[in-house]
Amino acid sequence: MGHRETVLKKATLKGLLESPWRSEDTYVTAGAYMHCSFGSHEEVLNKQEPNGIYINGSPMLTVEDCKVSLSTPNTIVGIPFDRMGQEIDGNFYSFGYCRSALHPMKKAEDAGAGKPSDPSYMFDPDPDEPTFNLPVYPCAPKLMEAPAPSGAPFKSAPPMGLPSGLPSLSAMLEKLKGPQWTNGSPSVSIQGAAALTSKSCLFCQYGGQIRLLTNGMDPAPPEFSVR
Repeated sequence: MGHRETVLKKATLKGLLESPWRSEDTYVTAGAYMHCSFGSHEEVLNKQEPNGIYINGSPMLTVEDCKVSLSTPNTIVGIPFDRMGQEIDGNFYSFGYCRSALHPMKKAEDAGAGKPSDPSYMFDPDPDEPTFNLPVYPCAPKLMEAPAPSGAPFKSAPPMGLPSGLPSLSAMLEKLKGPQWTNGSPSVSIQGAAALTSKSCLFCQYGGQIRLLTNGMDPAPPEFSVR
């Protein structure tokens, strides 16, 4: 099946987002499906290195399991963009095609007076999307730090001698870890990282929100298994 035939159906997405398990705060294991709010396809979340903690034979995941497979930097009409590599060497790969107006190839398209600037696009086949019948370009996720709530307090008081307007040392150390899933378990950690939960979320620099569709333990829709 081609990309057009395997676009994530709105009915499937709606059913999974309204599944009973989502009303509970469950743990997540490898093999869970997820989606991006701007992506055309679902993706599988994997575990690259075993951590020794399993549920029903599948390794549990943590907030640090969000490494995107490697991509190659490129430029088009002077605009930098990434093209996904050939290997799945991260926790996940891609969400098919990106519908965001912030996608670099979309910006290149706009700079080229509306003509697609790269042959890797497809015309969006989903009539429920604003981009229906318009070019959409391959997704190469670029994760960002989770946005902090407005007026959020420091995790701890600033060290003595530092102005109160500066982040705390613990907050700075957290930032050095790079992007992480939000809403990890407050009570369960694995090798120092909070366990991933059904409420967890990632954020893409192009505006997409990445959320879980299954927890890796409940059965996935049949249409996913035949991809």
